[in-house]
Amino acid sequence: MSFPSPADDYLEPRLQLDNLIVQPAATFFVRMTGMAMEPTIHAGDVLIVDRAIVPLDGRAVVVIFQEKFFVRRILIEDDKITLKADNPAFVDIVAALDEIEVWGVVTYAVHKLNAPSWKRRRRKP
Repeated sequence: MSFPSPADDYLEPRLQLDNLIVQPAATFFVRMTGMAMEPTIHAGDVLIVDRAIVPLDGRAVVVIFQEKFFVRRILIEDDKITLKADNPAFVDIVAALDEIEVWGVVTYAVHKLNAPSWKRRRRKP
């Protein structure tokens, strides 16, 4: 007969990407293009977008505006929507409520960490 290990109290559950998805039928993975959301979201990042979440002010959203997809932060006022980029080089998009379709809310951004472009110096013995 064996005894339980005291270390069993400290076991962490295994990490799985499925745990990031709340509404599987309404969740999509999309790849970010452009630099409008730099430095928060980078070009090439994989975004987890949930179409079942209500877009609240300040959330990053995927919208359709003038037949194009955009990723921006949303600010909803009485009769207009303002879409703000995190990158200050991009201008705000201001439009009427009926001109913008909120496609989904960005819940996570997964990005690759690249190795630095500079070479490491070797230490001399």
